[in-house]
Amino acid sequence: MKRILTIESRKSDEDKPLSVEHEILKFSLLKGSVERLIDVVATEDWVELYINGEHYAEFSCSPSKIKELVLGHLLTEGMIKKLEEVKSLDISNGKVYVLLRRKSKPGFSKVRRILTECGGKPFKLPPHLWMGIGRVKGTSTFKLPLQTIIEASKILNSQAHIFKITGGTHASALLGEDGSVIAFAEDVGRHNAVDKVVGEAAMKDAAFERSILATTGRLTSEIVVKAANVGIPIIVSLSAPTDKGVKIAETVGLTLIGFTRGKRFNVYTNPERIKTTGDTVQGEK
Repeated sequence: MKRILTIESRKSDEDKPLSVEHEILKFSLLKGSVERLIDVVATEDWVELYINGEHYAEFSCSPSKIKELVLGHLLTEGMIKKLEEVKSLDISNGKVYVLLRRKSKPGFSKVRRILTECGGKPFKLPPHLWMGIGRVKGTSTFKLPLQTIIEASKILNSQAHIFKITGGTHASALLGEDGSVIAFAEDVGRHNAVDKVVGEAAMKDAAFERSILATTGRLTSEIVVKAANVGIPIIVSLSAPTDKGVKIAETVGLTLIGFTRGKRFNVYTNPERIKTTGDTVQGEK
């Protein structure tokens, strides 16, 4: 498929290590010991985003899949509906310059700072970011087998290699309705990990309306809105939802599944998408 989007990089920002070694003192009160060891910590980088010449946002993120992060962010924030709306994307020295085909301003009076704690200071989600989303497609036709939910959590645990050595990242994956992995990403921020898999999947022309978003992070209102903005009907998380996350999922018709661990999970909204007849869940307890 011919892709109009042009991506250039005068200097790669993706050759930076995703983890670094650091000398630590390890205290054990049980053993009564102190050891000097080498530990591994996740790398945190800083990326600035400019849209149509204006400074739009700054990301605290892992230094990988930067173009996927930016494209996914534009999609999940409702800045664009499809990649063809992006005329060019240029990455250079920690800065990303995006030129949209339409002449528009980001619409924010201040530069957004997207931190690893996902949002910085507490804020109220503006109604215009979610009230105009509309209902998620595929409510009556997309049925998710129980085993696929279990496999989603296994995929997150098995492919999160940076987390295994640092314990300092979140992971997200976009899965097809058969459970196959379309995109996978890790990042020090859970919002970033979601944006990266959406961006990667969009570049592969994935059918979001027949996919599952799996994540290790909390299911807050912002995460639910991101999924709904691109038409993802189901989110599976290893963690918990918030009340606003549940409320918005109910409003837009999205299926929210949390605390997916072993053979157990909780379905908070729209359980009609879960296929239970004839399903047998295999795997660990």
